[in-house]
Amino acid sequence: MQEAGTVLHLARSGRLILKAGSQVRDGSILVDVEGRRTCKVIETIGPVASPYLSTQPLTERIERVIGQKLFLSDLPEYSERRSRRFSQSNSKFSRRNSRARR
Repeated sequence: MQEAGTVLHLARSGRLILKAGSQVRDGSILVDVEGRRTCKVIETIGPVASPYLSTQPLTERIERVIGQKLFLSDLPEYSERRSRRFSQSNSKFSRRNSRARR
């Protein structure tokens, strides 16, 4: 597993802030050492030389992950799977409408 960063704290907005250990794409799912889904990357913030990650927690037990290292999940991101499915359904829909107009 590739290390994504270390959890620093819980922001007032309810997001977890991580000190990034490597480049991570927005929408990536991060897991703890045991492979449990912990958070989803919302955005990268801060200077390019030492970025931070703003993440949405996927667990209610946030206290246990503060100070822990998180890793990139080996599973495909939910957002990518959803966008592919959405675009496929739209293309089918548009073909169906074009046939009906003929």
